[in-house]
Amino acid sequence: MNKNRISLSNICANSKFSYIKNFIYFLIAPLVLILIGIIIFSIVGFNYGTDFVGGKTFKVYVNNDAIIQTQNVANYDISDSEEYNQVCLKIESVLSEYDVSVLTYRKTSITINEYNIFAGQAVEVVVSNFDDESDNKVHEALVNEFNYTGFEDSITQIEKTQPTFSFDWFIALLSSLVFALIIAIIYLSLRFNISAIVVTILQVCFDLFLTLALIAICRVTVDLSIGVVMLTTLIVSLLNIFFYYYKTKENFKVGKYEKLNHKNMADITINDLTYKKVLIYLMLILIICVFIISSVNSVRMLSLGILMALFSTFYNSQFILPTLWATCYKQKHNKKYYKK
Repeated sequence: MNKNRISLSNICANSKFSYIKNFIYFLIAPLVLILIGIIIFSIVGFNYGTDFVGGKTFKVYVNNDAIIQTQNVANYDISDSEEYNQVCLKIESVLSEYDVSVLTYRKTSITINEYNIFAGQAVEVVVSNFDDESDNKVHEALVNEFNYTGFEDSITQIEKTQPTFSFDWFIALLSSLVFALIIAIIYLSLRFNISAIVVTILQVCFDLFLTLALIAICRVTVDLSIGVVMLTTLIVSLLNIFFYYYKTKENFKVGKYEKLNHKNMADITINDLTYKKVLIYLMLILIICVFIISSVNSVRMLSLGILMALFSTFYNSQFILPTLWATCYKQKHNKKYYKK
């Protein structure tokens, strides 16, 4: 009775659906997305953050010492998370009127000798670039929001921040990706067979390009954390390839591929992996979603980038990888090799 029990794992493992026969249909979606991403990148580029194009920053004194005692001026203790959020919401309500995006908030201190404020609590805000002519208007609006009229220096003047991107960073990222890919190719080709070289290069490149295309299409803010997203894409892509080849070798050893052609082998392998893969990806997506709802924009953008990476690697490993493996598979040579 247990053998005939219907479960999601059994449904996935015993599926008769052919990924190989429908490959052309699965290939259309990522190719279209990559093409759209290239067009968007060519016309408007990525949605670069302050690490690439700079931004603006200022500090807001929160009157925790109650130095300012005029009417309607509140005092906040930002060591309390609720009061800290209240300050952030007041700041964001002003900036949204000027279509200015908040990138990060940070608890800090401020010294204003004129008001005898020494190391008072303050919130430092980093925002996206906006018109320099609006600096004074934004500053004035913030003063009015906190009722700091007559105490305008309690909010520092808006200053520009310089980009932190450098060519050395790009070279370091590119070198890391290439080095990791070379090591993975050597390992996979020695552990499994030489065809893993072609499969790995094509699969990883496809995953990276699709991730970048989705980032461009969805206008996710691109800062130096894009390096984390690219490395995540590479690592997950390589893990998908490794487990596919490992499962293939395992199936050869137990005789699961007897009298089957390479296309049927590829379909059986991905069916065997689907159930566990779906569970793992769902768990990762749930974890990432927790960070996506964060009020800190930089954390949210990084999480969205990783979410794009998970989507790309799942789709390509599920619908593209089997055909790549089947295409590179050499029947006479590989059967003996896999059984070792």
